[in-house]
Amino acid sequence: MSLLSKLFGGDKDAEKAAKDLLNSLFSAANASNSVKKTAGTPEERDDTAPAAQPDRCDDDDPSGFSWGEKMPAEENQYNFGGTFEQYFEHVFAEDFPSYGYEKSYIDDYGKHRVVYTFISGGAKALIVELMPEKSSASKFRNECIKAGVPYLRFYYDHDGWWNTRAYVVERIRGALK
Repeated sequence: MSLLSKLFGGDKDAEKAAKDLLNSLFSAANASNSVKKTAGTPEERDDTAPAAQPDRCDDDDPSGFSWGEKMPAEENQYNFGGTFEQYFEHVFAEDFPSYGYEKSYIDDYGKHRVVYTFISGGAKALIVELMPEKSSASKFRNECIKAGVPYLRFYYDHDGWWNTRAYVVERIRGALK
């Protein structure tokens, strides 16, 4: 069952209309974002295995900007060929080269969370947290907001959420403004 099926409770006409609308809104973004993949050599942890590679489908079923049942052709964390950490660090290095970052880990009861603190001019410019979908952690986010530091969160294991490059870059650029 797709996300839209769940939202519209099986109303096929409403689901199709929503899919068509979302697909048309984001198809231009998907088509215009062909990005060359380069290999990186970021620090690795032993417990980070390469992400599973879902089958990419090229049929006419709609998908969204960075979500959907079918993997978009655009570079994303699953077709990158490395771990989710390597993918995000690759995007940070190529799309935000003027920002340095510090990387740290939070382990909550076995749930692996990665925190990147973007630094500009010696000050914290943004916090990006990568976390599993089952995590309900909000204390860290609330601390960032209270401190006045912009905060973003990306789920690295949510089924159907691809974290396409354009999606990741757009959200980070928006938060850095």
